[in-house]
Amino acid sequence: MRKDVFSFREMALRWFDEARKFGQRQSRSANGRNKGGDAGVNWRPSRHFMVQVLWVVGIGSFLAITSPFGATKGQPPLIGWAYWTGFVGYGALAAHFIVPALEKLLGRWPRPVLYLVLSLTLAVVVSAGIVGMTMLTGEWVPFRFWPKLYGYVWVISIGITIVMVLRGQNNKTSLDQSANFENRIPAKIAGGTLYAINAEDHYLRIRTSRGEALILMRLGDALVELAGMDGLRTHRSWWVARAGVREVLRQNGKITLELRDGTMAPVSRTYAPDLRSAGWFS
Repeated sequence: MRKDVFSFREMALRWFDEARKFGQRQSRSANGRNKGGDAGVNWRPSRHFMVQVLWVVGIGSFLAITSPFGATKGQPPLIGWAYWTGFVGYGALAAHFIVPALEKLLGRWPRPVLYLVLSLTLAVVVSAGIVGMTMLTGEWVPFRFWPKLYGYVWVISIGITIVMVLRGQNNKTSLDQSANFENRIPAKIAGGTLYAINAEDHYLRIRTSRGEALILMRLGDALVELAGMDGLRTHRSWWVARAGVREVLRQNGKITLELRDGTMAPVSRTYAPDLRSAGWFS
C-alpha cells in the first residue's frame, strides 16, 4: 500500500490479519494454562448484556451487508463483518461511559440537541479509534483524510443513534408502569439516568445522574411501577438500576454496590441470590 494513499478496504484486511495472529497467540496461551490446571473464570453473561450484544451484532451485520461508502466492498464477508461489528461494539462501549456524562452535563438541553451532541462525540471517539488502530498496524492515515473520515463516521453514528433512540422509545411505550414512576421524579432531577431508590420512613429517596430528591411514596408501590425496568431489589429498603452500578464490592462476606454517584447500596442475603442469578456478580 502506498504511503500517500489511504484505503478502507486495505486497512480492514490488515486489521483482520492482525486479529487472526492475535487470536492464534491467545489460543496457544490458553492451551498452556489449561495444561497447568487453571480452571479459568466462571462468568455468566446477564440478559441485559446479551441483548446489547445482539444489537451490536445486528447493526454490525447490516453495515457489513450494505457497506456504507464502499468501506469493505470487495472484501470477504467475514472481514467486512468483523470490521463493522468491531467498530459498532467499540462505539457501544464508548457510549456506555459518554451517555451518562452528557446527561449529567446537558440534561436540561432539548433531547434532539442532546442526541446530536452524542452522535458528534461518538464520531470523534470512533474516528480516533480508527486512526489509532491503523497506526498500530504500521500504516498512517494522512491528515487530509481525517475530516472525510470523521464525516463518514458521523453519518453512521447519526443512523445508529436514531436506531437506539427509537428502540428506547419503543421500550418506554411498552412499559406504562415504568413511565408512571418516571413521571413522579421531581423536575430538578428529571431526565437523568435512574440509579436507585431507597426508603426513608414514608418517603423515597430517588438517585439519578442529575442528583437526588425525596418523594412521598411507599417502596412497595414504587416496586410495582419499576417492574419493567432493568433493576432489582437489593435490600428491604433499596432498589437499584443496573445502569446505576459502578462496582460490586465485597468485604467480610458482605456485598455492597457502589453507585455511579458514589453512594453505597447494601445487598442483603435475602436478595443476593436474585442478583447473582441475573448476572450482577458471580
